[in-house]
Amino acid sequence: MNISKRAVLTGGAAALGLGLAAQSRPLRIRRPVSSLRRDDPNLEALRRAIPLMKRAGVWDAQIALHADMRQRHHSSWRFLPWHRLQLVWFERQVARFSGYAAFALPFWDWDDDRIPDIVADDPAFVIPGREARKGESLAAFMRNSGQTFRGRITDDFNTFFGRARNVGVGAGPGYSGSAEWSGHNLIHGFVGGQMGMLNRAPNDPLFWMHHCNIDRIWSHWHARKNDLIYPRQWREEVIQGFTNTAGRIAPAATAASTISTAAFGYDYEPDRTPPIVFAARPTRQLREETLAWAAEVTAPDTAKLIVPADAMAGSKVSAVGYLEVAPDPESTSVVKITASDRNGEIGFTDSIFLVPSAFCESRQGFRIAMSGLWGFASEGDVTLTLKASPLAGRGKPVTATRVESFILDAEIIWNE
Repeated sequence: MNISKRAVLTGGAAALGLGLAAQSRPLRIRRPVSSLRRDDPNLEALRRAIPLMKRAGVWDAQIALHADMRQRHHSSWRFLPWHRLQLVWFERQVARFSGYAAFALPFWDWDDDRIPDIVADDPAFVIPGREARKGESLAAFMRNSGQTFRGRITDDFNTFFGRARNVGVGAGPGYSGSAEWSGHNLIHGFVGGQMGMLNRAPNDPLFWMHHCNIDRIWSHWHARKNDLIYPRQWREEVIQGFTNTAGRIAPAATAASTISTAAFGYDYEPDRTPPIVFAARPTRQLREETLAWAAEVTAPDTAKLIVPADAMAGSKVSAVGYLEVAPDPESTSVVKITASDRNGEIGFTDSIFLVPSAFCESRQGFRIAMSGLWGFASEGDVTLTLKASPLAGRGKPVTATRVESFILDAEIIWNE
C-alpha cells in the first residue's frame, strides 16, 4: 500500500485505513467497567479473546511494542496519540478474536477510588503479583504517601501534552506532560506488580482499561478546546509500528489524525462539569518580565530554589517547571514539590509520579505547570523544595531516584 506524503501529513484516520466508516454505523460508546454487568457482551468478548490472543502471539506482541522505547511514546508529547492508536488496534484485535464486531473497550474510572471488582476477582482478568488489593482505596493510598490527586483537564496544551522528544546522537530528553506524569503514572504505581513496569504493563488486563480512561480524559480536555489548539509540529508527528488485524504492518498515521475519536468509530459520554470562569476588575499594568531560576541540588534526592519576594508579588504569572531525574529503574517513585515561606507555612504542593522503565531510559524529563505557586499568600521569599522518594507501599527500591536538575521559568506581570 502506497501512502502519499500529503496523506501522512494531513489525512484523517479514514484516509489512512484507520477509520470505521462512522457515518454508516452508530458510534461504539466506551463505558466504565464498574457500570457493566458481569455478562456484558464487552466483558464476555474480552474473556474469549485474551486466551486466543495469547496463543496466537498477539498478546505478547502488544507487550513488546509498548516496551520499545524507540517509539518515543513516553516522556514525550507523543504519549496521548500513540496510546490512542494502540488502544484502537487492540480493540480491533479483541473484536476479531472474540467474534464480537461491536466490541467497545471499557474504561476504569479512577473516581471509583479502587480497582474494579470484576478485574479483582474474575479469573480472566486477575494476574499474579498485582499489589493493589480488592477494595483498597486510591485516596487512602495517596494519603499514606502525603499526596492528593488533582485533575488536569484545564491545563494548556504544553502542560497537558509535554514536549517533543528528540532523536539522534546527543538529543536531549522530552518532557512528560501532566496527562502522563500525574494520573497515568500514579495509577501504574498504585496497581503495582507488572503494571508498575513499563516493559510489562500491558500483560495486566487492567492496563487497557486504565489507558482507556486516559484516552477519555483527553477527549474531555479536547471538548473544552478546539482543533486549533494543537501546534503544527505536533500534528505532523508520524506514528507507526502497529500491526493490523491481518498481521501486517498498519499504515503510518499522524498525530493530527488521532484527534477525533469518531474517526475510529467510538466516543465517550461528554464531560458535563462546566469550567469555572472568574471576572476581574480592570487594572493598570506596571511592568512585565520573564525570569528563570535553577534549583541547587543539595543531595542526590533533593533540590531547592528561592523565589524572591518581588517575584512572588506579581499580579499575573505564567510559570513552568522543567524537572529532570534519573529514576530507579525497577521501582516506582515520586518527586514531591513543596513551597514554604520563611515561617515554614506550606502554600503549594504537587507530586510527579515516576514509572520505572527497566533500564530503558537513564533520564526522564517532566514539564510541570507552576503558576499555582503564585496563589501562595506570602510577603517574603518562598523556598521551593523537590524531594524524590519511593512510592510508599509499592515495591522495594533498588536504586534511589536522583534529582538531576530543575528550572523554573516565569512570565510575570506586576499590576497596580
